[in-house]
Order: sequence, then C-alpha cells, then structure tokens
Amino acid sequence: MLRNRIKSRLLYKYIVSYLLVFLVPFLIMSTIIYYHSVASLRQEIEQSNINKLEQVENLTNERMKELETLAARISYDPRLTPYMISHGYYSGEAIEELKKYKANSSIIEELFIYYHNDETIYSTNGSYSLEAFTEKKYRFVEWRKEDLFSDLHTKIPFIKPINKVVINNEKHKNMIAYLFPISPNSHNPYGTVMYFIEESTMTDLIQNILGEYEGNVYIFNEHNQVIASSNNDKSISSKQLTSLPIDLFGVNNVEIDGKEYSLVSVNSELSGWKFIALMDADQFFQRLDNTTILIFAILIALLIAGFILAVLLGKYQYKPIQNLFEITNRNGRKKVDLEGGNELDTIRKRITHVFEDHQILNETMYLQKPFARDQFLVKLLKGDLSNGNEIKALLSSLNIQMKDGHYFVAIVYFEKGAFVEDNLEEREKLFNSLSNISLVNATAHGIDLFYNDAIALIVSMNRLEKEVNIERRKLVLQIQRFIRETCNFDPTIGVGGFYDEKNWINRSYIEALATLEYKFTKPQGSIIYFEEISILPEQSLGYPIEEQMKLVQSLKQGDQIVAAETLRNMFSNLADKDLSIQVLKCICFDIINSIVKTTSEMGLSKTIRDFNAIADFHSIEQLHKQLHTLILTICKEVDDKKESHNDKLRNDILDYIRDNYNNYDLSLENLALKFQLSVSYVSRFIKGQTGVTFTQYLQDLRMEDVKRQLKETDKSIKDIVVQVGYLDVANFTRKFKKIVGVTPGQYRNLNR
Repeated sequence: MLRNRIKSRLLYKYIVSYLLVFLVPFLIMSTIIYYHSVASLRQEIEQSNINKLEQVENLTNERMKELETLAARISYDPRLTPYMISHGYYSGEAIEELKKYKANSSIIEELFIYYHNDETIYSTNGSYSLEAFTEKKYRFVEWRKEDLFSDLHTKIPFIKPINKVVINNEKHKNMIAYLFPISPNSHNPYGTVMYFIEESTMTDLIQNILGEYEGNVYIFNEHNQVIASSNNDKSISSKQLTSLPIDLFGVNNVEIDGKEYSLVSVNSELSGWKFIALMDADQFFQRLDNTTILIFAILIALLIAGFILAVLLGKYQYKPIQNLFEITNRNGRKKVDLEGGNELDTIRKRITHVFEDHQILNETMYLQKPFARDQFLVKLLKGDLSNGNEIKALLSSLNIQMKDGHYFVAIVYFEKGAFVEDNLEEREKLFNSLSNISLVNATAHGIDLFYNDAIALIVSMNRLEKEVNIERRKLVLQIQRFIRETCNFDPTIGVGGFYDEKNWINRSYIEALATLEYKFTKPQGSIIYFEEISILPEQSLGYPIEEQMKLVQSLKQGDQIVAAETLRNMFSNLADKDLSIQVLKCICFDIINSIVKTTSEMGLSKTIRDFNAIADFHSIEQLHKQLHTLILTICKEVDDKKESHNDKLRNDILDYIRDNYNNYDLSLENLALKFQLSVSYVSRFIKGQTGVTFTQYLQDLRMEDVKRQLKETDKSIKDIVVQVGYLDVANFTRKFKKIVGVTPGQYRNLNR
C-alpha cells in the first residue's frame, strides 16, 4: 500500500513535470498564434469588406464621371443648342442625338435638357412643358414644381434622391436625379442636363460587387441623404439609420436595438459620397468564428496529445527507476524507511548503504590484502587455480604484477635452525625483501612455506623465442646474489622447470620441491636444477627417477593434477622403451614402493585397502589404472588433512592469544616459536582474521578486561593493570584516557 502510494506520487511528479515543460511554451505559443491568427483574419475580413466598398465607390465614381463627360459633350454639341433643339425642323435630329448620348451609359433611365428662360424640358422621348412634365409624364411625391424649377437653374452639379416617382400613371419607382449645369465649369450656365437613374440600377451594381454579402449597403450623398441602398436585413429602419455614426470611417461596432452590428464606412473624395455597409456582427465575423473554433480544436487536440505524451514519457522515465527500486529492495535486504519519501529517496538511501558497505569492504580488503595475496600465491603453487581468466582477474584485483611469458619456481632452503628467536626479525626482513625483489625483465613473488627453513619464489619472465633456460639461470644467479648481499646466509636454491602458462606453475613448484631430496648431497649455497637430478646411472636402464621424485612431492602436496600427470608420463615412457620384462617389473615394483612408502610417511597407510590387488598386477595398463585411483585418493586425504590442520592451527593461535593476553611477554616472536611459523605469517594471519594488527588486537583484549574489572570488581587500578599484562601503570593510564576519553578512576565512577 505504501509502495503504491509512493509510486503514484513519484509518477505523478514526473507527469506533472513533463506537463509543465509542455504547457508553459505551449500556452505562450498558443496565445501568440491564436491572437496573431485571429487578429490577422479579423484584419483580413475588415479589409476585404472595405475593399468591396471601395470597389463600389470606384465603380460609382466612374459612372458619375461618365455622366459628367456626357454633360460636357452635350453642352458643346452644335446639334443640341437651344436654337437647334427648339427648331421645328432640326428638333427631331436633336432628340435622336439625345438618344445616342443616353445609350452611352448603362445606368441612365432617362436623359433631359433644360435651357434657362425656357418653359420646355427636352428628353429622348420628346419635349414637355414643365407643367406637363410634373403632372402627366412624371409625378413626384416629394419634388414640387417650384423645387424642380429652382433645381434646374443650379450652378453646381448635385444628386437628389426621388422616392415614389409615378411614370405615365403606371409605375412607382425610386429614382436618383443627377443635375449637371451646362456649360460645365461656367459661372453663368445657360442650362442643365438632368439624368434619371433608377435606384434599383445602383442597387444591382452594388450587389454585383458585394456578391453574397448578407448585410445592408447604403450610399449617402454629401448631405447625408440615402442615394441608393441594398437592404438584405429588413429589421433596420430608416429612422435607426439616421442615428448611425456614418462619419466614422473604417470598421466600427454599433448597437441597434441591443444587437451588435459592424459598420464599414468608405468616403469618396471625388463625389463626397459615403458608402456604408451595415451587417450583423455575428455574420460579419462568421468566418472569424469558424477559424477561431478550428484553432481551438487544433489546440485542444495538441493539448490532449501533449497530456498523453507527458503520461507516456513519465511512465517511460519512471520505469528504469522502478526497476532499480525493485533491484535495490529485493532478496530480503534491509528495508529502508520510505515514509515521506519516494523511490528516488529509497534508492539514494540504498546506494548510500551500498557505498558505506563498499567502503567498509574496501577497508577490510585493504587490511586483508596481504593475507589474500599470500593465499592466492599458495593456491597458485598448489594448482588450485586452473582457469587462466580467473588467475588474470585475481592478479588484477590484488594488484600483483606478473610478466606474460615464462614461469618457474625457485625454493630458497636455509640451514635448519638458521633462524632462532634472536634473529626472527632478520628472517622477516629477508622475506619482505624477497617479496619485492627487483629483477631484470622479470618479477618475483615470495611465499612463506610456513616452516622456518624455506621460502618459495614465483618468477615470471618476458616471453623469449630461444635461450629461455639461459635467461632462467641468470635470474636465479641474481636472486642468489641478492640474498647474499641482504643477509649473512648462503642458502641452497632448488629450481623447477619453466612453463608458458600460469596455471602450470604448480608443476614447477613440485619439481623444485623434488630437489629437496638432493640438497643434502650438495654443499651449502648450491643451486640445484630439477633437470640435473635425472642425470644418474639408473637412467641407463630407463629408470624414471626424475618423474618418481616429482610424483612423491605431488603426493606430499596433495596435488592431484600433477600427480596424475606425472604417473601417466612415467607409464608412457615405460611403454615406449624396449626393456626386458624383469626390468619393467622391477621398475613397476619400485614405483609401487615409492607410493606406499610416501603414504606411510604421511600416516595414510589406511588409504591402501587392498595391497595384494595392487602388487598382483597382470599388465602395465592395469597397474596404471589402479595406481591412478590410489593417488587421487591419497591426494584428497592429504588436502583434507592440510585444511583441517590449517583450521585447527588458526583456531589454536587465536585461542592462545585470548588465553594468554594478560602475559606481559606475549609477542609475535613467541607466537611464531610456539606454533613453528614465521613471524610474518603470524602477523598477516592475525590481521586477516581480526581486521587489526596483533598489537591493536592485544590492546583491545586487555582494555576490555580492564573496563570489565573496573565495573565489576573493587580491585585497585594498579592490580588490574598489572593483571592484564601492563607493567607501566602511568603509561597505561594515559593510553586509557586517550582511547576511552576518561581516566580509569573516572570510568569506574561513571559505570558503578
């Protein structure tokens, strides 16, 4: 339950983090894009409607210019002078000419000419008196005769809307009258050209330009009178129209009866007319609304996609943390308090514990590194390490440098009793020197063989194509010279053969041990090479003395690999030699005798359960199989016996220290003499087993005993100190205070 809650909280944090990373730029960009798009589209829509009105304005101005041009041409046409048009004969031609002028414009409904000081008005249909014109041909509801007569004497062009005009007592039409004085630009015109334009003609003109525009369009003259209009919205009355701010040019929002309208106004500088478009705001910006909805839909889709992506990324990011959390908290490890935290906190705490454990392990490994080094080298000598990669990894971890070429073992034999209690430190010094001896193109690593008169050296050489044996002999001479210069002893050195693989070092070790049998026949300070001990008279009979010695030493060391290999080589050589049956039997019985004798010397006679079966062999092959099984059993018994002896030895050493720590003369030298071991081995063993040096371990045991007696007994401090092995009470008191923080007397008072 707690873990699920923590998981949800951490996963929620990741999702919220990704959402914030997504939302902040998304909202900023969305706002910018939205307002930029809406503003651009709004501006585009407004400009589009203004452009349409400007097209209406331009087209209307062009038509008005055409009418102005026609009026100018009429004023200068000799066939349309007052004389010609009123003449009985030429008046017909004048009327025909007027028809031609009317045909030049597509918007003119009728064309009239009126000359001042005349009661007649002329049109394409003939001439009328003003009385007949206003009462019979045209009847004007809003244009009285007096006003008409006055307007016909205008000195400036003007347009006048005429509503509800009755033509020939039949039709009611809304007309636009355009009156133009002639001649043009004259201060004293002598007549007027008047055009009648149907309002529907102007409306159709406007509608053709605006297309599917659903609002109302108005054309106002300079006196703010409606000249023409296209009314698609019938709800707007003429009274409401007069209240509009038509003098505000551009796009403006107005309110009519509580409803929003968009008002687009364009002013013509040529005619002074105002072109007004009035439309419901919702319809005006319908395209804008559709685009806004589309943008919102896209943004919402992106937001949903971003949310899904944030969830997926959060889960993806959380997954390795979850796996790491499960790894760090599995297998019954110590659980970390998760209250108020999350997986990251848990992992941090776990890694902290790991680092702490790692640090402790490193410190422990550092303390036990010399002991581990010795154990590794001993295993290498015994042949317990056969995997080349494993050996390489251990060399690297223990920081042991070995050349990658040829390997051999040299055993340094000292005279028995050469090292006694007085010169144990000298032996320790010699061992440390041999452990770090510097050789030319080679390295040497010393191993204490745990008895007082021998030290083994594993020597590694650079790879050579030839003269390897010569180089080996040079290195052995360097070692001998180094020992002579370092100490006053001249030990005998036994040298095994060289091999090309590290996992064959144990063979060279067995061979070096085999030379031990011949050191008594050589003078002190000799160098005995394994290959030299085989040059004996027995060889004339093919007697395998060299291999026999190697077999004996491998049995003593419990090395199954070398023992089996040596036995196989011995019988292979016997099978290959052309020897008589008697000689073969003698050699076989001698091999049996060597094995039985070695087994007896090691106290393992019980291992040979059926001696008669071994002695009564029928063939060399049969004897080889029986002896192979026997030596494997012997090696196993030797190995088990050694391990048991080593365990007992270790327990005995620690038990001896615990039982005798209160003896003031207890020292490393005494322990080494007691257990017949080297001082260096005892020192490294104690540090490997306890993690501290012998001196520190002894001091800790004595201090704990002092603190126990101070708390539990009434003995004097002096008696306690002497009893645990210290002779200098004052020195001990200073040491106790430095370690514990208080004097022995204060400690007793505090812990009573």
